[in-house]
Amino acid sequence: MDWNQWSAVAGLSSAALALAAVGIALQAHRTEHRRSRFETARSLLHELTAGESAVARNYVARLHYGSSNSGTSPDLSTTAQADLYFAAYYMMLWSFERVEAGRTSLIAGGRADGGDAVIQYLDERLAWHVAEYACAIPQARARLGAAASEGRVKDRDSAAGFLRLLSALQDRGMVDRTFLPDACPGGGVCPCECHQ
Repeated sequence: MDWNQWSAVAGLSSAALALAAVGIALQAHRTEHRRSRFETARSLLHELTAGESAVARNYVARLHYGSSNSGTSPDLSTTAQADLYFAAYYMMLWSFERVEAGRTSLIAGGRADGGDAVIQYLDERLAWHVAEYACAIPQARARLGAAASEGRVKDRDSAAGFLRLLSALQDRGMVDRTFLPDACPGGGVCPCECHQ
């Protein structure tokens, strides 16, 4: 082999190595991007189940189940108690708002064909929380409205994120369509265990 042939072989080898390095870098980027998106989904689930949200869930559950045969009804007659329950109610709505915003962000950064494993993972785990609160939010709103000075709870904007999440999961068939956006259907119609 002469010098020109060796130079051509070396050039081809360098190009092949560069392409392999680019391929490895792209694969590493995809893997890291997917891992990061799964971590975001996990943190969104954590948003609903830990810390202040866990405390707020307890108060909202008392509003939800307190009127049932097995629950203890909260006393909303004092301002301090009512304020505590109002704060918990709004905290839960805002938690759902953050989860919905994060889910929307993940969808924007995911696959366009709908086959996104991260969104599937998130939605499967969110479904029961959303179904539970599709009944709990209207029940809590009614209980708080009875204690409010104006006779109603002003939560339309605060509830918007939850309602978008409910609609999205209903569209995907993960939450029963019986749940209505602004009211619990109640009685034998509502699939929530409080009505069973």
